[in-house]
Amino acid sequence: MTHTPLDPDEIQFDPGSMPSTSLSAQRAVWYRRPWFVATVGIVLVVAISVVSDLPHPVTKAEDLSQQNGVIKQINGDTATCVFALKESFSFYREEVNHTLAASNLATVKNYLLEDQTACSFASGPVYDMTNNIQPIDTAPGKQVDAAMAATVKWITYDAVGAIVAIRNYFGSAPFHLKDHKLAQFENALAYDRAAVVNDINAASTLLGKPLTPINIPSLARLPGT
Repeated sequence: MTHTPLDPDEIQFDPGSMPSTSLSAQRAVWYRRPWFVATVGIVLVVAISVVSDLPHPVTKAEDLSQQNGVIKQINGDTATCVFALKESFSFYREEVNHTLAASNLATVKNYLLEDQTACSFASGPVYDMTNNIQPIDTAPGKQVDAAMAATVKWITYDAVGAIVAIRNYFGSAPFHLKDHKLAQFENALAYDRAAVVNDINAASTLLGKPLTPINIPSLARLPGT
C-alpha cells in the first residue's frame, strides 16, 4: 500500500511525544529566577533598615551615659567664659584693694575686652553650645536641656553684663565711678547658677544616680557692690 507523504502543516504536534527534559530543563522554577531573588533581597534590606530605625526604649543606664556626655560637652564650652569672668573679677578686686599697678591699667582694659568677647555669642565655644549640643529627648534630657539654657544665659547675659560693668568701672570719668549694674549682674549670676544646679539635681533624681555637675562656679561677692 502506497502512503502519501503528509504535508508538514498537516502534522499535529503532540507535546507528550517530546522528552520531558526538553520542556523542563530550560525553565527555572519561579522562585529561583533572578528577578525574584533580587526583589526579595531589596525587600529584606528595606525591612531591616526600617526595623533598625524604629525607636527603642532608652534604659536608665543609657540615659545616664548620654546626659553625662552632654554635660561634658557643656563644661568644655563653658570653660573659656568661666576663666574670663574670674579674671575680670580678679582685676576689679585688685584695683579696689589698690594692688593693681597703674602701669598695668592699659593691659587690663584690653584683657577685659577679650574677656567680654569670650562670653559673647561671637565666641566659638558659645556658638558650639548653642548650635551643636542637643540632649536626648527623655525626661532627664529635658532637665539637662533646661540647665543648658540657663548656662547659656549665665554666660551670654549675666557674665557679659558683669564684665561690661567692670569695664565701665575702669573706663569711667571720673575714674572708678561705680556702676550699680554690677551688683545686679552678680545677683543674676547667682540666680541662674542656682537654676542650673536645680535642673541637674532634678535630672539626677529621675535617673536615680547623680549626674556630673555643670561647671558654673559660685563667685564670692565683689567688694563694694
